[in-house]
Amino acid sequence: MLNKERLINEFTELVSVPCPSKDERQEAELIMRKLKELGIEAEMDDAGEKAGGTCGNVWAYIKGNYPQAPVLFFEAHMDSVAPTTGTKVVRKDGILYSDGTTTLGGDDKVGIAAVLEAVKALQEDNVPHGDIQLCFTIGEEIGCLGVVHMDKARIKADFGYCMDIGGDIGEIVYAAPKLYELYIKITGKAAHAGIAPEKGINAIMLAAEALHRLPAYGRIDEETTLNVGVFHAGVGNNVVAPEAEFVVDMRSLNVTKLEQLKDEVCTVITTAVEAGGGKVAIDVREGCPAVAVNRNHKCITLAQQAAERMGRSSVLKTTGGCSDGNYLCGYGLPCALLATGMSNVHTTEEYLKEDDLFGTAQWVYEIIRLAAEE
Repeated sequence: MLNKERLINEFTELVSVPCPSKDERQEAELIMRKLKELGIEAEMDDAGEKAGGTCGNVWAYIKGNYPQAPVLFFEAHMDSVAPTTGTKVVRKDGILYSDGTTTLGGDDKVGIAAVLEAVKALQEDNVPHGDIQLCFTIGEEIGCLGVVHMDKARIKADFGYCMDIGGDIGEIVYAAPKLYELYIKITGKAAHAGIAPEKGINAIMLAAEALHRLPAYGRIDEETTLNVGVFHAGVGNNVVAPEAEFVVDMRSLNVTKLEQLKDEVCTVITTAVEAGGGKVAIDVREGCPAVAVNRNHKCITLAQQAAERMGRSSVLKTTGGCSDGNYLCGYGLPCALLATGMSNVHTTEEYLKEDDLFGTAQWVYEIIRLAAEE
């Protein structure tokens, strides 16, 4: 049966290992060693070589004892947001924290630890189950590099679950947005700001005018957001800025709406910059695809039933975030995101309730068990 103390100890060990994006080798080797101890052969793919990292994704295939059951896929990522090296877990009043010098790493070691504990309990309880495929990925925090560079032919499952989103146990995300990033470079003309400013064209002011003319920003509607998160410009206080660069992040659950927004933003920025005498180059980079799993798909209903068996309320949601699940769905694997209770992620104030860690493992366990029962 599931063992809460063992699970907490496993989580603590997993987060103690350095695991920055593109340097997850120690984490990968630890996970592979743990799988081997369970009698499960694991292997590493070549995604790390393609992404310029120190290791690839870790894959494992667990043969079931109930061949009629669907093949299930469970995924979580190995990297954590910095500062992530030397994490020391502090337990207080049923909650796990870091000591404040690093992130906790629950994003996404809660997913890895929960899956490993569920597999251990299945073995110990000799529970009938179908085949299970596990995949622990690299570089999720910097562009989902592990899934971007994986060989999708490796996926052998019927449907799956991405264990990587905050929220209460029982919350199921079935839809996530498509993402565009617009890398914009504005070129003006340098001049001495005190002697001959009229001879220059200030790229910062051109950028300001262009941004001022954006149709909207922040939350545009319930499906769509736009953000300007990075801005670099200028060479000196006494120089009319010759260049300015910024990045626009836009995403929407509605692909048609997103395409229209992208085109409108490019037109608005180009028009404003050229009217001021500058030049503009826009590099449009397409990120993850939009995904929406049918709410009646077995992937969703099975997770709902498992949550309800645990006494949890199941809630279907959408998200404005992107994850490995977007790409997995894009590869043809119906994949839902399951909430794991992680909170204040990407900060040194991150925390995780012990009951949520246990609940995540229990949810995985019940999904696997129910898939065979049905």
